[in-house]
Amino acid sequence: MIHIGLAALLVVVPPIDQSAVRDAALTAGFQEAYVGAAGPIARAIHAAYDIPASVTVAQAILESNWGRSKLSTAELNHFGFKCVTPSSPGPIALRCARYPTTECIPVPCHPVDAYFRSYASIDDSFRDYGRLLTTSSNYAAALPVRTDPDAFIRAVAKKYATDPEYANKVIRLMNLYDLRRFDAL
Repeated sequence: MIHIGLAALLVVVPPIDQSAVRDAALTAGFQEAYVGAAGPIARAIHAAYDIPASVTVAQAILESNWGRSKLSTAELNHFGFKCVTPSSPGPIALRCARYPTTECIPVPCHPVDAYFRSYASIDDSFRDYGRLLTTSSNYAAALPVRTDPDAFIRAVAKKYATDPEYANKVIRLMNLYDLRRFDAL
């Protein structure tokens, strides 16, 4: 009978380099594929509405989880836009679809069902984004600084999201994926 001590079975595993794991996940492919698809659409929105394409792509990434959220895959809604009422999708969306979400106003954060816009295409979702940001009084303060993507998203974020880090998250995405390249025409 042969006995193998536990010490002989222990394998030394080096510590995991979390930064390398994160970097590998970020270069897994779907991110660049989404940026490659969203970038040209964002450029078209820039041409039509004079909104920084870098901000458009970064917000779409954040709001749609790289185009992988159920809202973006099933409803082609890449910006999380809600309907005005359950039966009022706005001038571009086709219909309203009910989804569970979390609202933080009023505090504390709480689960609710909300009606979100459903689009015929990703292009329509981006077009509605351009239309909304340039026609809603909520974003009027952002329009004079639209040539500065960082200032633009900081102004937009004040009304767009309740997350106090929202603008910083968008800016980090613009930096990490060199999204300002889409602003140069």
